[in-house]
Amino acid sequence: MSQYHPYGAPSFPGTVQHGGEHLPKIAHLLAPGEQVRGIVDTDLCDLIRRPPRRYRKAHSGGVAEVGLGCLFVLVNLGEFLAYLVEDCTWGVIRMFRRLFRGRGLIGGWRSQAGQFVVAVRSADGNYENDDVLMVFTDRRILLAGRGGSRTLRALGELPYAQLVRVEPRHTWLSNRADLHFADGSKAALEIIEKELNPLVALGPR
Repeated sequence: MSQYHPYGAPSFPGTVQHGGEHLPKIAHLLAPGEQVRGIVDTDLCDLIRRPPRRYRKAHSGGVAEVGLGCLFVLVNLGEFLAYLVEDCTWGVIRMFRRLFRGRGLIGGWRSQAGQFVVAVRSADGNYENDDVLMVFTDRRILLAGRGGSRTLRALGELPYAQLVRVEPRHTWLSNRADLHFADGSKAALEIIEKELNPLVALGPR
């Protein structure tokens, strides 16, 4: 018997409630004996920016960075300037949108919500990926993504104990749902109605 406790049992043991069309694509990511309860295809809310370099899962490589010296400094300076331009343009627009829609990430990058976002963004080298498959199994919530490649790969996973609430917030402004985490942090998703209902059903009850 699994040591994990999924939020809700499947209607019929051994069958997938939602997202069965994705099963062949994620089969190689499952552990032996791991059973899928449902798969939800969703995106990060566009109010969430790229994580700063220091919070990303992998850096460029210590030895290479030392060897490149000035070039590495220039790359970091270029990234800093890019962030500055983003904050002065799209960042200002994002700020006004938050007045009506609320913040996309609450709790900071080191929080459980922040690490969820970092994992999703890590699907591509620029940390700009938004799309993620949330695979609910009898053991965990597996995060899978392509990031421009043809093959899905594991981006990370959520222990069931970390996700405590799914809050639908669909309005005329956006198709949004908020994921509430055990440490009080929160991350927003952009999710269509067809995927929202299964996410709520598979999530905490």
